[in-house]
Amino acid sequence: MKEKNQLPRQYRILLVEDEPANIQMIAGCLSTDYILAIAKTRKKALELLSTSSFDLMLLDIQLPDGNGFEICQQVVANREKYGNISIIFMTSLDSPDDEARGLSLGGSDYIHKPVNAVVLRARVKLQIQLFRKNELLEHLTCFDGLTEIPNRRAFDDQLEKEWHRARRERKALSLAILDIDYFKQYNDLYGHPAGDQCLRIMAANLTTSFVRNSDFIARYGGEEFAVILYDTDLETAIQLMEKSLAAFIGKNIEHQGSVINACVTFSAGICTATPEADTFNNFLNTADKELYQAKAQGRARICGKYLSGPQEKT
Repeated sequence: MKEKNQLPRQYRILLVEDEPANIQMIAGCLSTDYILAIAKTRKKALELLSTSSFDLMLLDIQLPDGNGFEICQQVVANREKYGNISIIFMTSLDSPDDEARGLSLGGSDYIHKPVNAVVLRARVKLQIQLFRKNELLEHLTCFDGLTEIPNRRAFDDQLEKEWHRARRERKALSLAILDIDYFKQYNDLYGHPAGDQCLRIMAANLTTSFVRNSDFIARYGGEEFAVILYDTDLETAIQLMEKSLAAFIGKNIEHQGSVINACVTFSAGICTATPEADTFNNFLNTADKELYQAKAQGRARICGKYLSGPQEKT
């Protein structure tokens, strides 16, 4: 979770440019205020985009092994992979058609070469301000105010996206639904402020337990949480969740109202599938059934099932 007095983060910029003089000038203008990475070729740019996250890309159109239009098309067509990156084209081409093409492909702005340092800083600052406003708006609409993790609305959107991605790439997708054990009794015994703090600790524990960029954690509702694990088989998902449960129990949050442990615990149900069109409706339901199975078996445990085709397999 973010601390209230946390300093604003530094935004990350990918500079795609092959001329040394331009690289030196642009780096001199921006490196103090932003985290800057440099790619001199199309190949290197796509490699960096695949391994690191960026907020903005300064994109030269003419490159030794391709052009910036191709990179822009690939990034815009694969937002779930590359993120919602703002793109500023840089070029010596002065044709209005080239500028219109760049903007129509998804570019946010267009800077003509030779690049003016004052104009560059102003254009980058504007895009970062717009990016920040969008971040804040997304936070308000898609994040839970209490735990500061994604809410149910964000979860529903993400689950659909990850399902389609896993189906397209033929990867396993695992979903865990979690429920804090005897949470009503905890609220009744310790009060709602303590209950809220318990929910925050639960969210923080999940955040530190699932750290891959593709891992998605959300507050599902009330004392329930959800974790989406892309390209993760059932055995691995269960192992990871068991470690998270052990870490949560290690917080040693006193719970005299629990009949299974002296501290707060949670139960979880996991469903893993290799997505097919006729299994999506069963995916979430199966994870939910496995959660109830974990509760029926005594709570503070993980139950899971693999789902294949229209029928469930044990």
